[in-house]
Formats: sequence, C-alpha cells, structure tokens
Amino acid sequence: MAKIKKLTIAEAQKIAAGEVVERPANVIKELIENSIDAGATAISVHIEDGGKKLIRIVDNGCGMSQEDAHLCFEQHATSKISSVNDLETISTHGFRGEALASIASVSSVTLITAEKNNLNADGIKLELKAGNVTNKEIVTATAGTDITIENIFFNIPARQKFLKKKETEQRQIAQLLHACCLDYLNIHFKYFVNDRTIISCPATTNIIDRVAQLWDHRFSEQMLQIDQKDSDTTISGAISNHQYFRYDRNNIFLFVNKRWVKDQQLTRALLRGYQNVLPPARYPAAFLFIEVDPKEVDINIHPRKEEVQFLHPRRIATRVQTAVKTTLESHLSSQLKQTVEIRPQERTLPKPFFPEPQKIVSNTFSKLPNPFSEKEQTQTFIPQPPVEEKNQTIEPKQEFNIIGQYKKTYILLERENGLFFVDQHAAHERILYELFSTRFEDVATVKLMFPEIIDVSHNDMILLSDHLQLFTQNGIEIEPFGENQLIIQSTPVHIKNINLREFILEVASWIHENQNVEKETLFKALHEKMRAQMACKAAIKAGDVLNQQQMENLINDLYKIENRLTCPHGRPTGWLLNVYDLEKKFKRAL
Repeated sequence: MAKIKKLTIAEAQKIAAGEVVERPANVIKELIENSIDAGATAISVHIEDGGKKLIRIVDNGCGMSQEDAHLCFEQHATSKISSVNDLETISTHGFRGEALASIASVSSVTLITAEKNNLNADGIKLELKAGNVTNKEIVTATAGTDITIENIFFNIPARQKFLKKKETEQRQIAQLLHACCLDYLNIHFKYFVNDRTIISCPATTNIIDRVAQLWDHRFSEQMLQIDQKDSDTTISGAISNHQYFRYDRNNIFLFVNKRWVKDQQLTRALLRGYQNVLPPARYPAAFLFIEVDPKEVDINIHPRKEEVQFLHPRRIATRVQTAVKTTLESHLSSQLKQTVEIRPQERTLPKPFFPEPQKIVSNTFSKLPNPFSEKEQTQTFIPQPPVEEKNQTIEPKQEFNIIGQYKKTYILLERENGLFFVDQHAAHERILYELFSTRFEDVATVKLMFPEIIDVSHNDMILLSDHLQLFTQNGIEIEPFGENQLIIQSTPVHIKNINLREFILEVASWIHENQNVEKETLFKALHEKMRAQMACKAAIKAGDVLNQQQMENLINDLYKIENRLTCPHGRPTGWLLNVYDLEKKFKRAL
C-alpha cells in the first residue's frame, strides 16, 4: 500500500492558509491590499473579539462583476499578472491568487460587491463556508466591495487555539492600520472596534498631518520631514528630532516601494543615523519610504510579503543612515543659529533632600520594624555583577569625615583606610529601591491635589489596561479615563515629582517587549523593573548640590541597608582609593 497520499484540494487549501494567514491581522492586510488595488479612496475596517469573531472591510473601489466575484475565491486566480515574467515589474499588492481562497477555506465569508459602471446598481452577494459557496443572490449595493470574515479557523481547532488573546490580536491590527494610514495619505481610513471608532484619518497630502491625525499635534511637532534623492534611490517620510525618544521601536515604520516591511538591517541603519544623538536604549519615531527600481528588490521572499531582499543591501542601508544623519544635522544647525547661548544655572535643592537618618524608616513604615535589619535578598530585573575588589566595596560602617562633593556627583569621605568616593545618584537609588522593595504595600502615598490625566496611544491603552494592578501594587492609583487616557489619583511620596507620563510609557514598552513571557514571571520581573526605575527617577541626580546635612544623611542611610554595594542596575555605589595605593603614587610606599 502506498505511503504517499495526495491531499484533497480542500485540505491543501487549509494548509496553504497557514502560510498566508496566521492571525486576524494577516487577513486584514490581504483584504486592505485588495481594496487599494481596486482604487479605493475610502476603506473602513471593523473587528470584534480582536478579529477572531468578525472582520469586515468596506471599500469604495471598482467592485467586481458576478463572474469575478466567483473567480476571486478560486486558487491561483488573479487579475494582476499573466506569467512569471511579470513578477519583476509588479506594482500591485495581491497577485498570487491565494489569499481569498485560503481565507475562505478556514472561515465563513460573506461578499457583497458591485461595479462602478453598473448603472442598475445591481450587485452580487456570495456566502461561503470552509471555501464552499452556500448561498448566492443578486442584491442592490453601492459601488465597491463589502467583505465579512467570521470565526477564523473554526474548522482547524489546532490552529485556532494558537491565536492570542483579543488584546494582543487587536494591537497587531492597530499597528497594521497605522502602517496603512502612513503609506496611503490619499485614502480615508476608518477603524472600528466593537462599533467604536478608533481611527478616522481623512485623506491628506502631508505625512506630518497624517502623524497628527494618528497620534496628536504634540507628537507631530517633534517630526522632521526627510527627502533625500540620488540616482537610483529615494528616501522620504518623517523622523523624530533629537529631543524626542521612545522606550521601544513601535513607532518605526519602514516602507519599500509602498510596502510595509520589517527589515532588521534597515532598522539598524536608521538607528546608526541617530548615533550619539539619543541616550542608550532609547529609540526614535520614523516613517521612512524607500523607493528603488523594482528589479533591484525581491518582494516575494516571504509568504506574507513582510520582508524584502535587496540586490545591493549595504548600499541601501548606507543611504538610509546618511539620509537620517543629514536631516538631523541640518535641523540642529538651524536651531543653533537661532539660539542665544545661555550658561545653565546650577540646580540647587530648596530644602534638605533626605529625612533624618533615624526617621527614614519610621516615616515610611510607621507600623513595621526596621526593614533593613532583616537580611532579605532581592533580585533586580537586571542581574548584578559579582562583588568587586576590596577597593571597590563598602565595608561595615566606620568613622568617616565628609570632605565634600566632587563635580556635584561624588561625595568624598576621609576614612582611616583611604579616600572613599560615593556616587550620590547610585547610592540614593539603592536606598529608595530597598524601601520600595520591602513590604511595599505599606509605603506612604500622597493624593494628588490635581489628578494627572495622561494621553496614551490606542495600542498602549490596550497594553496597560491588563496591568493596572501592577501600578496599584506599587503605590500608583491609576485607572482608565476616557477613550485613550489614564488618570493618576495618587503616587508614593518619593516619586510625586517625577514625569509620570514618561514612566507609564516606559512600563508599556517593557510589557510589550516581554508579552510572550509567562504571566507570573512577567509580573515578578515587571515589579522589580518598576521599583528599580522608580528609585532611579526619584533619586538625586549627578549635578544636584547637597549641603553637609544631606550628605551625612545619605551616607548614614546607605550603611543601614544590606545590598549597599551596587545600585539596582548593577553600578557600584562607592569606590575606595586606599592609603597604600595613594602612597605608592607619591612614592611613599614600595
């Protein structure tokens, strides 16, 4: 008996669907591309349950005849090419004739379409289930196409169970819609979730205006238009200036010949253009459109056309880097010409920054014994380095004499065994982290006199809504307020003056980067990360001027805690220049 069997067409289509359709966002991408190819100037996207229950795309494109409506669900049926030779110069999106056939094979589909030149406004309605037509009828319809996809993967339970929760799928769809809106300024896009309007972007002619539609004017004001041309490459779009940064890469969109792509080499080239401009682990916003000769790029190396392959990848990457760097330098030069240089004043603290040493614990933990008397080891989100050499450790408390501050960053202590340097930021950061980590549910909080309302993106709102408990457990009372807003009612006393919006967006980026981690592990890691970051943001900074009492309080507080060697990010809090090494320098010792 033969071991090899020929699959039925139906089963083959189900398997083929897996190459094109992994999740609802892939379905929407294929359908939007069909609408664009049909010449639509208005496209509406409706979803329910993250697209798992329902996806509906309505466009005002050219529509289809009755014959074409039937053919579009046939495998390898296409209006875009006639032979393989056409692939080198193809400028449309859908061409393989697999998408609709694959989608229909794993869902229930309802198609209503009518041609623009149909004077009688007669359209056709087709209903399909698992790829088979179950109903067809002539209906009155407006010109264009209205297609509904329901219960994706209903007939493939093994694949259906791998779909993510609705919030995750919804974020993927929102990201796709952002890309479409940026790519096609001439199209009015609307996006609805459970009949609620999320995006409405009327047609425009300017990428900066589109950014304002999708996000807000404050964000768009940070963008610089980019337009670089040479003999065979055009790079256009918009990039953020040197004053803006994000904690993730979610606002980096790259397009090659009008296709949204995810290309690591191009992303690295973009980031190299920002070298020495942004702080470490910070990312720009960028919406770059790269136009090259179609013969110089292969758009068909990926089943869903999300990746491309250039004939000369290094040359393209170099041009991206140069275009970004040139645009930033030009912007900085224009600003410098308009700015009168003013010497910054030293920052001073209006009152003692630290409470008295004996009160620091009782004020914060009034109902608890001294938490630092318990030898409790905490693990930080970033692993700490091993204990350093003797001259880089803080020994048990000794008598010391504070000489003063050096460069408004280091506190110099005269001790019997040498000269000790304490990094005031790292030390205070460790002190606060230990306070935040030890029985944090009893930390002192303060009600904000004027609750702070924070605007967030639709994606960040979805991401954060599942993790508001994380903030509550860390002393930040926060809840949804309106469509894409959060309201903060109270915070821990120590962080009441930090930039809460920046902090919350940073947390959102951590959640996004680790969303595939097991929930319990993610929560634990995020708790550690939040407390470390809260400590960092609330701690005194390099450049802060401290008086004698403040320095003494800081040193006393540092000696009270067990994990005093490093800050939560692993940097040493102190460093000893011992007497022997000092005397060797002056040739007093051999």
